Amino acid sequence: MRTNEIPERLAALRQFMEEKNLDAFIIPSTDAHLSEYPPQHWESRKWISGFTGSAGTAVVTKEKAGVWTDSRYFLQAAEELHETGFDLFKMGQPETPEMTDWIIAQTGKGGKVGIDGLVYAASDALALKKRLEAKGIALDTSYDPFTVIRADRPAIPTNKAFTLPVEIAGESVADKIKRINEQLKKADADGILIVTLDAVAWTFNLRGNDVEYNPVAVAYAYVSEKETVLFIDPEKLTDEVANGYLEQGIRITGYDEIFEYVAHLPEKSSVCITGNK
Repeated sequence: MRTNEIPERLAALRQFMEEKNLDAFIIPSTDAHLSEYPPQHWESRKWISGFTGSAGTAVVTKEKAGVWTDSRYFLQAAEELHETGFDLFKMGQPETPEMTDWIIAQTGKGGKVGIDGLVYAASDALALKKRLEAKGIALDTSYDPFTVIRADRPAIPTNKAFTLPVEIAGESVADKIKRINEQLKKADADGILIVTLDAVAWTFNLRGNDVEYNPVAVAYAYVSEKETVLFIDPEKLTDEVANGYLEQGIRITGYDEIFEYVAHLPEKSSVCITGNK
C-alpha cells in the first residue's frame, strides 16, 4: 500500500460524509460477525488508515483523523500512520483522550456521527448513542461508505465450506441443536440468532477458509424450537453438504436473507444473540 493513497481515501470519505451531513465517522476493526480477524471485505479500518494491526478503531472528522490502538501496536501504528493524515492515539496513556470524549469535542452539539451498524455489537452502539445524545449529538447507524468509495473492495468470500464427521466434531448437529433449544427454554427465549462465525462453525460442524488462519465460513444462523435456518451463500455448499443439512431438517437460505427473516419475527419475540456484549 502506498502511503500517499491514504490522503486520497480520506478525501473520498470526507466527501461522502459531506453528502450525508456527517460530522464524524467511526471505523472499527470488526466485521458483520464481530470477528477479530475479518475477511478482506470488511477490512475497512485497514484500508482507510493504512494501519494493519488486528485491533484499533479509526475516526474521521471534517478536519482531523485518528486511530486508537493498544500498546501491542504503538510502534507499528506510529510507522504505518506516518504522513497519512491520521494521528495515533495510544490507548491507556495519560495524555490520550478517550475516543468518544474526543469525538464529542470535535463534533459539538447539533452534530451527527455515523457508523455502520452491522459491524457493531448492539450494546456498543446503544452505549455510544446514549453518550452522544447526552451532548446533543445524533448517531446514524445506516451507512457503509466503503461500498461507495472503495472501487476495488473485495467481495464477501465464496470459498467452499465443508462439514466435519461426528467422530471428529464429537457431537452431531442434531444433538447440539437439541441442547441449544433446551437452554433457550430455560432462558424463556424464543430463539437465538447466531452471528459469530465460530458459533456457526460449532453448531453446524461447519468449516471453511473464508478468513486466513481461521477455519470458518461466512454465515448466520437462527435456531428455535420451530425451525433451524442457516443463512449462507448456497454456492459455498456442495450438494452433499446441503443435502446433509436438509435431511436433518435444517433450512438453507441466502446469506443476505437474514435481515428480512429477523424483520419478520413475531412481535415481542425474545431472541438471544451470540457475540452481543
